[in-house]
Amino acid sequence: MSSIVENQTVKAMFQSIAGTKTEVVSRQPRIANIERLRILSAFGVASFHTHDWFPRSIGVAGFIILLLSYCAFVVNKPEPYCIAKVARRKAERLIKPWLFWSVIYGMLGLVKVVHENISFSEVFSPTMLLTGTRIHLWFLPFAFVAALVLAWIHRKIVGIRDSYTIITSISIGALCVFGCSIIQSHLCPPTPLAQWILGLPAIPLGFAIGRIKILQKTEDRKKYFVFVILSALAACLGCILFDRLCHGVWLNYSSKFAVRYFVSLVIFCAALHWRGKLDPISASLASLSYGIYLVHPLVLVPFYQFSIAIQHPLLLLFLVLFVSSLITFILKKTPLKQFV
Repeated sequence: MSSIVENQTVKAMFQSIAGTKTEVVSRQPRIANIERLRILSAFGVASFHTHDWFPRSIGVAGFIILLLSYCAFVVNKPEPYCIAKVARRKAERLIKPWLFWSVIYGMLGLVKVVHENISFSEVFSPTMLLTGTRIHLWFLPFAFVAALVLAWIHRKIVGIRDSYTIITSISIGALCVFGCSIIQSHLCPPTPLAQWILGLPAIPLGFAIGRIKILQKTEDRKKYFVFVILSALAACLGCILFDRLCHGVWLNYSSKFAVRYFVSLVIFCAALHWRGKLDPISASLASLSYGIYLVHPLVLVPFYQFSIAIQHPLLLLFLVLFVSSLITFILKKTPLKQFV
């Protein structure tokens, strides 16, 4: 009898250990306000490409928040991921859709060459090998390389105190915001350098935010979020002072670049601090946001190619978002779901 009880006790212990292990490796729950930010970011990027009536800062902030999110969630675990595993996962999520949609938009470009009888070089350029056949696709290979770099750095900093890595990466990020702001305003770099410079500060800043996210104490996380925001503010003030000294104005392009980063960081850190509760509508729209980002230029083609008149930009944006969401929803029900 005692042996039976002993066996049951041992069995219960193993089941308890197995249950604990499963809980540790299980996927972390989604953060409600980050999911909502992804929706708003996709909508902002769509407005950027839809009509000049919409402020460009909305679309740029959308890009920045998307990149911050991608970078932060590469390093938001205490132990680093295997780089090969990161490469496989991100290739599935970023490179495969990039190749697929590059083919789709490339085919549209070929149709334009034939239909309008224009030269090949007017539609295609060598830089498309790096960005894709539509400029908004630059985000995908850039995010893939950033993820690999961050995964490699994450493995190298194991054993170093979190405070050192967080403060160092925030400082590098703030310097990148200042430096990239000056480069963008003075050198006017061509595609894809302009896009890469826009995304560069998000890599160290996203790394810092990802490491802040895993801190145990709420007060510590709050303290470092404030430090991120103050560092970005310092970069903003530096750019504004630089513009005043060099151009005689208080708000030039370099200042706008830094201000967009500052505002994006405030919004992103606030969403991580006040997480909210995920409702079914937000969850559904968030699952469509990546597809909306990829598909919306395709939806815009008939409006501009065939000069379909829409009375107001807001109505046009609503139609683009609705049709993009519908296409994404349908694709998710097919084997092509891996590309959205």
